[in-house]
Order: sequence, then C-alpha cells, then structure tokens
Amino acid sequence: MYTACRDSVAIGGTIVVMKKFPQFKDKKVLIFGLGLNDGGLGMVDFFIDQGAKITITDGKTAEQLEKTLAKIDTKGLSIVYKLGGHDEQDFREHDIIIRNPAIKPDNPYLEIARKAGKTIEMEMSLFYKLAPCKIIGISGTKGKSTTTTLTYLLLHKKFGNLAVLAGNIGKSAIRELPNLTDKHIVVLEMSSFQLDALREAQLSPNIGLLTNIYEDHLNWHKDLADYIDCKKTLFTFQKESDIAIFNIDDPRVSHIHEQMRTGKQISLTFSSNSATADYHRNEFEIFEKGEKLVDLNMLRIDGDHNYQNALGAIAIARQLGVTPQQIQEVLQEFTGVEGRQQFVREVGGVSFYNDTTATAMEAMLVALQRFGPKYTGKILMISGGMDKGMDYSPVFPLWEKYAKAIILLEGTASEKMAEGMKNSHVRVEKYFGDFAKAVATAYEIAEPGDMVILCPGAASFNMFINEFDRGEKYVNLVHQLK
Repeated sequence: MYTACRDSVAIGGTIVVMKKFPQFKDKKVLIFGLGLNDGGLGMVDFFIDQGAKITITDGKTAEQLEKTLAKIDTKGLSIVYKLGGHDEQDFREHDIIIRNPAIKPDNPYLEIARKAGKTIEMEMSLFYKLAPCKIIGISGTKGKSTTTTLTYLLLHKKFGNLAVLAGNIGKSAIRELPNLTDKHIVVLEMSSFQLDALREAQLSPNIGLLTNIYEDHLNWHKDLADYIDCKKTLFTFQKESDIAIFNIDDPRVSHIHEQMRTGKQISLTFSSNSATADYHRNEFEIFEKGEKLVDLNMLRIDGDHNYQNALGAIAIARQLGVTPQQIQEVLQEFTGVEGRQQFVREVGGVSFYNDTTATAMEAMLVALQRFGPKYTGKILMISGGMDKGMDYSPVFPLWEKYAKAIILLEGTASEKMAEGMKNSHVRVEKYFGDFAKAVATAYEIAEPGDMVILCPGAASFNMFINEFDRGEKYVNLVHQLK
C-alpha cells in the first residue's frame, strides 16, 4: 500500500497543505495511452508533481494529441514521448505502467509488463489506494451519471466542500488527491473499464450502488458475463463495515444481490415495485424501512427512470445522515445533468434535446418511452456511431410507432440501425460524417411542434473525442440555428 506525507506551500499568502507521495520520486513511470480525456492528463500532472521520470506512449500521433499535449506543464521535468506507436522495451524497463481505461486488460504490451514483474495501475486503482477518505462508487449501464450527481448534491448539502465529485462523469479523480483528508467523502461515477482496474487490484468502494445492467461495451469485454463481473466489483471486495446498495427492480442486479446476501458487508435494496425493499417508491412517495421519508413530486426532471435514480441517491445519502429536509431542498433545486435528455432550446417551434450520453440501446428505449406519447410521429432522432456489440431490434418498433425521421451518423452501429429499418415507413437519412449537416437536415425535415433529439445509442470515437465532445458540439450547432 502506498504512503503519503504533506508539504506546506504558500499560495497568495495562505498556507496550503499539499499531499505528496515520496515513494514515486525518481520512479520510472510509463503512461500507456495519454488519450484525449482528462484522466490521462491528470495522471501525467500527478506524477510530475511527485518528481517521477515520465514516458508517455500513445498510438495516436503528436498531431492527433496536439490539444492534450499543449496542456502539459512539465514544471522543469524532462518527459520522453513515444507517440504514433509503442516500444516493447518501455514495458520492461519502467517501474510503473499506467494504462488508459480504453486499453483492454489482455493487451499484449501489458502482458510484457506482467511477465517482467512490473506494477500496472489505472487512475482509479491508484486513487483507491491513495485516498485517505470514504469512497462512494456508483455504476450501472444507465442512470449512473444522474444518480452520482444527485448523490453528490445531497452530500454537499450536509457536508459542504467535504463532498467531492469525480470519476467517469468527466472529472479526473487523481486531481482531487492533494487536498483530501480523512474527513472528505468522494462520490465517483464508475465505468466498467474503471471497475476492471479495481477487480485486478481487488478493491471496492466503502459504499457501492448498482443501478442496472444491460448489454453494453461487448466490443471491449470478453462477453456479457465479464461485463457483469466487472460491475460486481462494486461489492466483491467490500469489508464488514462497508455498504452495498442494489436496485432489485433490475433482474441482473437482483441476482447479484442474492449472490451477495451472505457477504460481510451491509446490504440494502431499493425498488419501485417491492414494498419490502429498504427504500421503496410508491408513485411520488419514498419510504425508508416502511416509513414515509420524502415526496418526489417537486423533482424538476420527470420520467420513471429519473425517479428511480433519485431513489438510489437518497438511499446512499441516508447512510451518511442527510436529513429529509435537506433531501427535499436538493430535489427542488435539481434540474438534471447536462447531456441526459437535456432541453437545449426551441427554434421555429421545434424543440431540441441533447441525450449524448445515451450510448446504449436501452437508453434509446428510455428516451422513446419518455417522449413518444407526447410526440407521436413527431420525433426526429439523430443516432448512430460505432457499434459496441449491441442488438438494436427492440428500438425498431418504437421508432415505427413514434418517429418521423431517423438521422444516422457514420459508423458501424448506424449500419445495423439502417438495416433494421430498411422496410420502414419512417424516413431514414444516412450516413452523416458532417455533424453540422446532420443537425441541419433534422431541422429541415422538422415542423413546428416536432422535437429533435441527439440520442446516439452508440460510441462516439469515430467522429468525436468522446460523448461529451459530441454533446457540446450538438448544443453549439443548435444555438447557431436560425
């Protein structure tokens, strides 16, 4: 286990205590996959601060990584760059290999490092080993971003700045380390890739919550069983004082709950169907152990999925003493998470929504189930991208029922969608490598009273940095419409 010490530095006349990890000084660290997100950059900045000897290797070229590379402040350290490919010897000579979450665990370069006896870490496994405080980990195929954000807001209401939000929600966890104390509580959204790192390191959060499990990322995981096993890591290595929270309305999560019932940790459930769950929702009322706790009718985001997300967040918050009054206040203030069925604006009588984080087929179903009854025959959905091994057949009947047009971006998932709709009466426009043209086409087809929603149901990497980049570009394009 890693140890830490603290250095005091003066910033603007104020003494700030910064945590340092002297065991990393002069260690040879290989950043395997800098990537285009903040996680890789956060790891580089962290090891620069520790005085490590850093090499960055990435399959992308310097030109492709230009924006990320420009953000690196070496602070006088000499960094070695191996871009556009990898050198096997680097994996034998470096002390610590930091792998990017996108890199599969069976990558041949990682096998070289393992045979050489090297330490392999990911941002999340390293964070878990170094953080001195309580960690809450939230995962699931759908709903994890909303549940994570709402959990953080509930804890912030009670604990103020001692509550910290990070993880797969777009904020590097490792950046939070220097200021963390044993009084802090970190709320992490966790992807299956990040949980894979915890599985290898045999680590679990102090409080883990699983929203649901659907088929996803099957182009990365060996199979569905491996994907489910990664999600189980939320609970697998928990200790006696830790807490596991399950959405038992989801069959796969309920099955995991049954498997874990003999575990040492505290086990809690939440449900909209079973009144015997520890936290139960009955329409707009939430019950705790059978006693009414709070009302949901003031929540400003609608849809059963959002009520279920709120139920899970409340179950976590109550374990840390958040009061019913504090819960009510947060529910009244919460307007949702950017990129999750987010209303952007109305243009010429057409409503535009951004659901860029809907990267799974089930998320497409949720959007159609929410908006379909109100906009029957009036939905124009911008979808598609790179396939993750999903079956889109459940979407096609709802497109037939509710959609006016489907606008497909370039990608292998789009091809599967087009094939499924080839005999449909619904208009299908394909394949757009120019995102601006896709948005403009949707607007041209739309009439007053219609809605246009970016709801991809696929990965974004063939056209965008990530799903957040896709959503940001969409919002900007919508604001440019006249």
